[in-house]
Amino acid sequence: MKSVIFILMGPSGVGKTVIGHALLRRFKRLKKIVTYTTRPQRPRETNHIDYHFVSPQEFERKVATGDFIEHAAVHGDQYGSAWHDLDALRNAGNSALFIIDIQGAKIFKRKLKDAVTIFLAPDSLESLRARISRRRSNESREQVERRMETARREMAQKDWAQHVVVNNQGRRGDAIQRVAQIMKSHMYPPHT
Repeated sequence: MKSVIFILMGPSGVGKTVIGHALLRRFKRLKKIVTYTTRPQRPRETNHIDYHFVSPQEFERKVATGDFIEHAAVHGDQYGSAWHDLDALRNAGNSALFIIDIQGAKIFKRKLKDAVTIFLAPDSLESLRARISRRRSNESREQVERRMETARREMAQKDWAQHVVVNNQGRRGDAIQRVAQIMKSHMYPPHT
């Protein structure tokens, strides 16, 4: 198996995390890079498993010392991926999965040109709005609209990615299968 860096990106609410976790179960040598964030921990999230939850001050210290491959502000919170996490995975012979937004993906791709980019798109913006409203029922209308505006900007850039996979409402298994095929083709390339 070839060690590959995968970037799974897409708008908020499209299913990146759920699909990413399904892929981690499918490929034993694929490991998620746990992202650092300043946002509050949500119910059912586990620190150091879902994210590394840190204070804004700790995050800024990591930025200042060059710990991050990339970092970005998303919806008012900071997110970043650490070099040492990627190095540890690669040294163990694993492939790495980053689940991030397109802004972070572009920064990341400039630094690691061999990374494989996969954009997960919704079947429509209307279905994305319904997903966001359902999953984030505690958010205000302004917060949902901010996510939708960001989603529109991200969708306009989807063709930047090497691969685009649509996650149709009610057909998540199809999207998981398609992304798995893409990953397999990169991790197990045919012999030439």
